[in-house]
This record gives sequence, C-alpha cells and structure tokens, in this order.
Amino acid sequence: MKNVNLIGTILLSGALLAGMTGCHHRPPQVTEIPNVGPQPQPPGGNNNLTPGNPGQNPNQPQVTQEPIPLTNGPFTRLFEDPNHVENREKFKDDTIHFDFDSSVIKPSEEAKLQAVANYFKDNSNYEALIVEGNCDERGTEKYNLSLGERRALASREYLANLGVNPERIKTVTFGKDHPVDPGHDESAWKQNRRDEFILVTPK
Repeated sequence: MKNVNLIGTILLSGALLAGMTGCHHRPPQVTEIPNVGPQPQPPGGNNNLTPGNPGQNPNQPQVTQEPIPLTNGPFTRLFEDPNHVENREKFKDDTIHFDFDSSVIKPSEEAKLQAVANYFKDNSNYEALIVEGNCDERGTEKYNLSLGERRALASREYLANLGVNPERIKTVTFGKDHPVDPGHDESAWKQNRRDEFILVTPK
C-alpha cells in the first residue's frame, strides 16, 4: 500500500513539474489599431460650408454635413404654387462658379453669397429662393445630376449659415443639361460649372 501511495505521489509530482516547465504557450498577439487617416471623399470634393473658412486640413478626417431639411411650411407652399413669379435677373450677377469636379464654395465666390444673404435678411417679405446647380458637359448624366445637387446644397447650407431661413431656399439640379456656353473647351466649361439664384415671389 505504501508503494502504491509512493508511486502515485511520484506520478503527480511529475505531471505538475511537466506542466510548469515542459509546456511553452505562445503569448497572445496584440493587434494594433491603425491610425485613422483622411476618409475617402466622393467625386466632387468635400463641402466645407462654414463661411470664411473654405478649406480644411487635409490630414484631418472629413465630415459631411446632413442637408438642412425643407419642411412643409408657407414657403414650401409658395414653391408649389403654379402662379408664383420667378425673377432670374435679380441675382444674375451673383451666380457663383466651381472648380472642376468640385462642390466646394470658393473664397472668390463668398461675396456673392453674402450679397444674396443680405437681401433676404434685409427683406422679410414673403419671398424665397431657388438655387439651381449646374455642371459642364464632362461625365455621365447621372453623375452630373448628383454633382449639380451637391453644388446647390452647398450654397443652401452656406446661406443658412449666414442667417437665411433655410425654409426659404429650394434646390434644383440640372446636371449638364443647361449650359450657358455651348462650347467644348475650358473657357466654356468654367462658365457652366455654376449655381444660379432665382428670386421667387407670389403672384
């Protein structure tokens, strides 16, 4: 009986010793979290809609703002009224232009948007605005409709940041279908990449 106990003790000691010295487990691998760099942007560039700050640090992740919704208020009914009057001459000189494949408001165009905003802040009449986004002829129809929409929304957001009630602003995109210059070179294309502003009043 003593021999059996002795043998058991020896075997148990050997097993414990093997567990302590004979098994070498690989330590757990730590996966490092990569640094987050600039996020990929859709064609057309990133809209920076803060007045007076047209650029962003390219090393920082870009943030896309959600469009300001158009509620079903009195100005919505004005837009839907088939008898409303559209004045295309009022802000004709305030048409803004964009770089190729971009919907970023350029510093050179900010004064025009400020002039449009000042009109609406100084006039509380029952008037509203249509922003028409346009592109040059390059690119597919679908892509240019999307780019025209982003351009119109960029102006709407910019004007809203300047204090214009966004409910007074409706956006429309024509893509490449409404060129002001029918040419096929850069001098024509730069004129066609634009937002136009149309004053809307009741009849």
